[in-house]
Amino acid sequence: MACMTTLCSRSKVKVLRPEQCAVLDGKPCAACTEDIELEKEMNELQIRVEKILIRRRTLRTVMNEIHDGLIHRFPPEIASHIFIQYTPPSALFNQDDGSSPLYLGAVCRKWRQLAWGTPRLWSSLLVGFCPRGRYNCSNKSDLLQLVAEWLQRSASLPLTIRFDHPIQEVHQGVDGVYQNVISILNKHSEKWYDMHFELPACHLHRLSGSPQGNMLRRLVLKNRHPTRDSDSSTFCMKSKPSPTDLTLMAVHLPYIDIICDNLTVATVGYMGIDECFELIRRAPVLESLSLSMIYASSRFFPIPNTRIILPHLRSLELSRIAEENVAKILDSVCLPSLERCIYYQSPFPLDNMVSFIGRLPSRLKIFKISIDERNYHQLPALLYSLSSLESLELLNFTHRSRGPLFDALSTSAQSPLFLPHLQSLEFGGRISSAVWECVLQIFALSHRQSLRVKINGRFGYYPFEDETAKLLLELVDRGFDLSIRDGKTDLLQKYKERNSAPNQ
Repeated sequence: MACMTTLCSRSKVKVLRPEQCAVLDGKPCAACTEDIELEKEMNELQIRVEKILIRRRTLRTVMNEIHDGLIHRFPPEIASHIFIQYTPPSALFNQDDGSSPLYLGAVCRKWRQLAWGTPRLWSSLLVGFCPRGRYNCSNKSDLLQLVAEWLQRSASLPLTIRFDHPIQEVHQGVDGVYQNVISILNKHSEKWYDMHFELPACHLHRLSGSPQGNMLRRLVLKNRHPTRDSDSSTFCMKSKPSPTDLTLMAVHLPYIDIICDNLTVATVGYMGIDECFELIRRAPVLESLSLSMIYASSRFFPIPNTRIILPHLRSLELSRIAEENVAKILDSVCLPSLERCIYYQSPFPLDNMVSFIGRLPSRLKIFKISIDERNYHQLPALLYSLSSLESLELLNFTHRSRGPLFDALSTSAQSPLFLPHLQSLEFGGRISSAVWECVLQIFALSHRQSLRVKINGRFGYYPFEDETAKLLLELVDRGFDLSIRDGKTDLLQKYKERNSAPNQ
């Protein structure tokens, strides 16, 4: 007698029973007959339970309307605004703290109808596989359905989307699922506004969009798996975008088909120096430029023989770039409107920097620089040419003595006056005790008494003697703008509380 396993769809309980039972003159035996009757009763009970659950959900809706004294009593437009405040777009890109609009829809039917009908709640989305803060669906079809429904609820609003491809390119079919997600995103490309893609460069061609036009203003492309050029593909939308803000990380410029005429902000990393020059040459209205990990020419484009003029550039940031490439960059650009310069973790080609600053029309106001022992001794020579400077920040400052910079700051007899317009001085790192004497001398100068001094060091111990602390506190009590911190700890306030505690 053959047996089979049947699955009851409602109860989800496996019922084992012979496929056919005819042991009693072609009729089932008593046990099988009773089992059949029990299964019918179970099915009837399951149907009854489902009807009760439906009635209860309806009843819960009425209960919510009676007991919820907030949302249900507001006009829909006010309640929607409350939902929007509860679920700011930035919450989607942080840890999952219960602020997702999906939580709002889980409260009750009326909340769900209101949330589902508020497009602004659905105009931002993060798709990725991460432990928290991202929509990590173990069921891949659930992920696709969620993305499709989410974007549909956004109606016609501009979209802010972050798409993170998993670290493993192929993992249990994830790569294929992400291709399907990209297909869903492409259907809404006319609403792309702020798009952040982290994915292997070989998938760039999948971000094709539709020919219906687009409103793309910010585009971030980060290659999660930098590989050979032969593995790259081209980002080429059917309607060519013209963003104002562009970030390229380990993505080669020849594989990016966009219009740069309206580009005002550009952030570039892990790219050849020739590609950087070509990008800024194409962007005549560029206002902010950040370059990091720029290496020798990738030979896609010729190195310019004349300086590239960027008349609108106000902010320049260079970080983690070899000295010879820094020199090439500084020698190849002319920035007549530059007001802010950040120089981080890069060697210090003094002659090139002095020449570069000499071509500026005395407008540079903010200068941030990370310096080592070698750079520190060269810094005053550079700063003497920055008479317009209003804010100076020394990043990762490590020096065991005062040195020429502090001598220049705390002396009034220089000719010409050293940094005459300086309003803010900040530095952090491993600060030596010699700095405190310098701070006292700086504030003793009449033209430095309005200076704002902020020190955020890594001390690991109490950094000054009691007498020094008293003198520094006196400056604060007299109204001088002085802040000394070790991480989040205000050291002067800590000293004040420690010494006033016995008198309380």
